[in-house]
Amino acid sequence: MKNYQLNPVLKALGLAGLMLAVPSVQAAPAAGLMEIYRMAESHDTALAQAYAQFRSDEEGVKSAKGSLLPQISADGSYGITDSSIDAADVHATDLSLTLNQAIYQREAWTRYDQAKYVQQSSRYALQNTQQDLILRVTEAYFAVLLAQQNLALFKAKEEADKTQLESAEASAEVGLSSRVDVLQAKSSYDLSRSDRINAENSLDNSIEELAKLVGGDVPDLKSLDMQTALPQMDWNLSSLQQKAEQQNLSVKQAESQVRVAEQEVEAQKSGHWPTVSLQAKWNDSSYSDYQKPSSRYSDNSQTSIGVNVSMPIYSGGTVSSQVSSARYQSEVAKEALRESRDQARLNARLQARNLQRGVSLISALREAVKSNDAFLEAAEEGYKVGLNNLLEVLTARSNQYSARKNLLEAVHNQVLNQLRLDSIVGELDTDDLARFDALLQAPPIEN
Repeated sequence: MKNYQLNPVLKALGLAGLMLAVPSVQAAPAAGLMEIYRMAESHDTALAQAYAQFRSDEEGVKSAKGSLLPQISADGSYGITDSSIDAADVHATDLSLTLNQAIYQREAWTRYDQAKYVQQSSRYALQNTQQDLILRVTEAYFAVLLAQQNLALFKAKEEADKTQLESAEASAEVGLSSRVDVLQAKSSYDLSRSDRINAENSLDNSIEELAKLVGGDVPDLKSLDMQTALPQMDWNLSSLQQKAEQQNLSVKQAESQVRVAEQEVEAQKSGHWPTVSLQAKWNDSSYSDYQKPSSRYSDNSQTSIGVNVSMPIYSGGTVSSQVSSARYQSEVAKEALRESRDQARLNARLQARNLQRGVSLISALREAVKSNDAFLEAAEEGYKVGLNNLLEVLTARSNQYSARKNLLEAVHNQVLNQLRLDSIVGELDTDDLARFDALLQAPPIEN
């Protein structure tokens, strides 16, 4: 029976160190998470929209404040009167300067406070969008890495199955193996080819998704060694839930929306309250081109100052209805806040448990990779001496691939889950991204 060599397959699958990166010739240094994030940051439309909205709401505060400050206006007019009575002909010039200052205007102050809460909500929305971009970049980055590493596995398995098929066919020709062995080997090889084709398609798709984020071609990426020790986080569920309830950006945004709704109620109540304002006015009137002497036209200048008070009495029930409507909207905002807090606590619990079990899962899968490598080697040795059949070898190789693929996914998911938990408790920023970026390594250069 023709020997089937296992060592080349184990080498192709990356037994040493369990690092499964795709080798490539590097024309430029491989890009890490921070570099890809900076590229995406300058291109992302959602972030640009959130920033523009924040600046707009920032201007809204200035606009609302403006109504509390003195309002100064200047007016001027020039008129010519041409009458059939010569004595009535005149050129008149009138100039005035008016200052209005609100003394008590409840709605204006309320709108000013409301605008500040709107701006606060917009700031949290911007920060939330920044966190979301970090997660989207990381997910897309690791999707490419996972697709590359899966493709490396499929290619190695396809090559091994092809060699196995050739060995089975050669053995069948000299009568050392049966037709069943050839069919089993061909079946495994055909499946490996289809898996490799799907993996190539998945890689292309993941690269396209990352290219959309960065707005251009995707450079070579650094990869993550499967043996890398990932940073640990606080597993205290009570502490994480409390942080999520208080610091989660969606919760903070919902709290600001409650304040906006409450201020809207107060603004509508202002329809029942009087307004008091101070007005100072200077006026100058002058006349020319009239027949003299005439007592009808006399240049004059006057200054006046006074206080205006306006008290609403009845508006057909409109104000009361608007107050009621605003109160219902306030209840909507409060219920949305309660839902946001509940969801933040739930997400914190779920994500913390995912991370806790992820540690155990990675440890178990690393052991599974070792045991499946040993099992495949034993099955190969048994096949060479006739103690095992080909189906057992093919099954062992399939198990080996599954263990390695599962390990890849578990390590990548652990990174993403840690960042997701940081996002849930409102602590995700580029420092966290840099922390994981430091764990990445440039792939080896192919000679």
